[in-house]
Parts: sequence; structure tokens; C-alpha cells
Amino acid sequence: MARGWGRNEEDLGAEKEQALEEKGSSRGTRRNATLEARRRSLELSLARIEEQLAKNLIPARRQALETARAELADQLSRLT
Repeated sequence: MARGWGRNEEDLGAEKEQALEEKGSSRGTRRNATLEARRRSLELSLARIEEQLAKNLIPARRQALETARAELADQLSRLT
């Protein structure tokens, strides 16, 4: 490669520093994203169970759904 066509060493060093800073800060962000995804999943499951409870009249099935709803609500409260 001819002189002047490549990146200079200062630019490469600055890019490495920036990448390291972003990597360090992404750990917290990744954890937050994982928690947010888990919370959203629990909320959707809870909504689906609520919908099924509204439609279902069979006592044994309603009992199972209410148990599942209580478990999901507990998991959600522990997450937040």
C-alpha cells in the first residue's frame, strides 16, 4: 500500500479505544435488554392467560389458568 492511502496510527488507536469503551458499556445495556425482553414475555403470557380465563367456563381448566396466572404475576413482580 502506498503512503497516504491507509489510515494513520492515531485514527486506528482512537477506533480501538472507542470500541473498548462501547464494549464495556454494552454489558449493562445487554443485561437491561435481556431483562426487558423477559419482562415483555411474561406480560404477553399473562395477557394470553387472562384472555383464556375470560373465555373458559370449565372449572378444572379455570383452576389451572388461575394457578398459571398467579405464577406469572409472581415472576413478573420479582423481575421488576
